[in-house]
Amino acid sequence: MMAADGVKARRPRIAIAGASGFVGRALRERLQDRCDIIALTRSESGISDNRKDDDGVLWKRCDLFDPDDITRSLQDVDLLIYLVHSMSPQSRLTQARFDDLDLLLADNVRIATERAGVANIAYLGGLGVADGSVQRSRHLDSRYEVGQVLADGPTRLTELRAGLVIGAGGSSFRMLIRLIRRLPFMALPRWTKTPTQPISVNDIIRAFELVVDDPDDWVGAYDLGIDEEMNYGEMIHRTARLIPRRIRSIPVPISSPRVSTLWIMLFSGEPYSLVSPLIASLKVPTVAAPNRLLDELKEGMTGFDVAIRQALDHAGSDQDPRRSTSRQDRSLISQRRLVRSVQRMTAPDDWAMSRVCTSYWKWFHSWSWMLFRTRLETDESGATRYVSIQLLGFITLLSLRRDDDRCTEESEMLSIVGGLLVRGGPGSKGEFEFRRVKRSGAVLTILQKFPPSLPWYIYLASQALAHKFVMAAFRGWLKRKRSGPRKEAG
Repeated sequence: MMAADGVKARRPRIAIAGASGFVGRALRERLQDRCDIIALTRSESGISDNRKDDDGVLWKRCDLFDPDDITRSLQDVDLLIYLVHSMSPQSRLTQARFDDLDLLLADNVRIATERAGVANIAYLGGLGVADGSVQRSRHLDSRYEVGQVLADGPTRLTELRAGLVIGAGGSSFRMLIRLIRRLPFMALPRWTKTPTQPISVNDIIRAFELVVDDPDDWVGAYDLGIDEEMNYGEMIHRTARLIPRRIRSIPVPISSPRVSTLWIMLFSGEPYSLVSPLIASLKVPTVAAPNRLLDELKEGMTGFDVAIRQALDHAGSDQDPRRSTSRQDRSLISQRRLVRSVQRMTAPDDWAMSRVCTSYWKWFHSWSWMLFRTRLETDESGATRYVSIQLLGFITLLSLRRDDDRCTEESEMLSIVGGLLVRGGPGSKGEFEFRRVKRSGAVLTILQKFPPSLPWYIYLASQALAHKFVMAAFRGWLKRKRSGPRKEAG
């Protein structure tokens, strides 16, 4: 491409978070001839860091739980395409709800794009009513919240909202095909009558191409869906005819997401972490509202039957694109024996994170002093400088020190520096952070990279449970502080 002055113009530099997934893989294939692509991956097996593959895509290992690592990976990037929806575990134990993990990751990306000077983000979110007229599922609420957090900064956001994406390797499509192939008879709960508009992966890619060509022109949120409204029961029967597979069905008067989740897990072979949020969201209509981007796509949009046939024609239609590396990644995760805990709570609006942090240690001491002694050192402003927890005042179980370089108005960071309950050896011994997410106002307590010294199953039955209990109790204490003295006294 030549600029007006005859000088060859620089190609757009695009980073893709979630590049090894279903949509990410399709995007790489489509954009590699027109953009310089940086593929961000969390995998530590099968992919060389900072190396180009045969297609010229530069792969970088990037820990989305670390804003500093994301910032380094996004240097000189024009547009970040954010495809991260739910994360596979990166620690042997993760104590967190999926929506709290997604909130943390989105806030990390917001921080990093601002630091790196990235001009635009294009985010693939979830299709659903966003005006509050319908109660969304936790899964769709999380998708909407992620979009709000990503937009809460100087980086301009384009949010593409889609329901079920039809394509070879897609998790929702794979689950649908497995159910149809394995079940000669299918009970259809009430949620199978919920209206929906799926979309072909090819049209998702076309939408991203429009954004890549002129990201500033497409700032905002856009619903995407085929030009046909159907329900999930119709989708099942039409897909069965195309396989082809004869399937009998009967409507049943139940709508329990829990029951549906169990039988879909049993017959599809998919994990709870995938099935549960998907089924919970199926009770909410996922119909695209008219918009100018959808109008741009309608000419040449792939219909439902054609999209199904195209997906079935690919040999890998029943295959997870990450399958080749996920087993090795799980082995590495298990060997490291690290812990992550992310807990969401609220605090008084006028409390700085330094005050929340110091209040936590004082609160912990106030009810555990008969067994644990908390030694706390603060500076003139009241911020925690150093803290240690001692059993009966003699044996140091944990000690933490403030990391000044990583503390901000939004975050108070403590490094775990020693103690009987942390595994020794070189390298990081973990970190404990208190962070306020500006857009949502939520406070997150974040324990990461923590290597327990106790034997694993003893740790799970003791220290891990204790941490979860303490965080829940502190959440309740902070909630009463936020509510005011009258409610706390009651």
